[in-house]
Amino acid sequence: MKKADQRAGVLFILPALLVLLTVVLYPIIHTLYLSLQSKILIAPQRDQFVGIQNYMNVLSDPEMLSYVWITVVFTVSSVVLKLILGLCGALLLNVKRKGTKVYWSIFMIPWLIPSVVAALIWRWMLHDQFGIVNHVLLQVGLIEHRIAWLSDQALALLSVIIVDAWVGIPFMIVVLLAGLNTIPREWYEAAMVDGANAWQRLIYITLPGLRPMLLVMGTLSFIGTFNSFNIIYTMTGGGPVGSTRTLIIHTHQLAFTEYDFGLAATVSVLTLIFILISTYTYRRKLVQEGGKAS
Repeated sequence: MKKADQRAGVLFILPALLVLLTVVLYPIIHTLYLSLQSKILIAPQRDQFVGIQNYMNVLSDPEMLSYVWITVVFTVSSVVLKLILGLCGALLLNVKRKGTKVYWSIFMIPWLIPSVVAALIWRWMLHDQFGIVNHVLLQVGLIEHRIAWLSDQALALLSVIIVDAWVGIPFMIVVLLAGLNTIPREWYEAAMVDGANAWQRLIYITLPGLRPMLLVMGTLSFIGTFNSFNIIYTMTGGGPVGSTRTLIIHTHQLAFTEYDFGLAATVSVLTLIFILISTYTYRRKLVQEGGKAS
């Protein structure tokens, strides 16, 4: 390629590159800058460079470990639910039978609802006094008194995990269903000729065939769920007593409740580092599986 053509190519991509640097790189650099500052919005006279003091304050905070633990429990539990139920839904829709289109429509409903709206609906359904969930459970005799789903510390975390999984399962079904269609039918026919039952076909054909897809979706879902904000904030706001206060909710509270943008930026940087490590692990696993992550 001639140098003139190369320069023309650079000029063509330059506008897009500048936009990308502006909307992606600048916020990251500014967040790193803020993490090294004492930046309290309601006390601008105290603004100053503090170096790594914010990082020392965050890492020495005794509550920080509990926020990390809540984030990990929420993320891992939700991702596992999405993978298992998403695989079950994909297997159900992969079989040609009467009513498949009906099942497809039902499974896709959570995907069509904005996450904030879904969280509001579930907050009403789980209301301890007026929620339909308690009403149904009382009517069928499974409980004897109303349960405070969103006011109890243990049940609040369980509730937001279930709702987050409920919203994310349809996308998992769509991707895994596409993965199922890439597995040759001849493999199943040969296994059936050899006498393999449905469970053996699932273990020895379906799951190995879906392994790269499960790895990709599991990792991407892990990153997305780790950054989940709308559902938790709408349903519980991080409560009760901080029982659903993940790192993202903690960052929001630091920035917009305590107005400490320095500490909020510090938590954001630490979260970004964790996400980068997860992404690197994802790419490494993908390359090992023969993907094209490089």
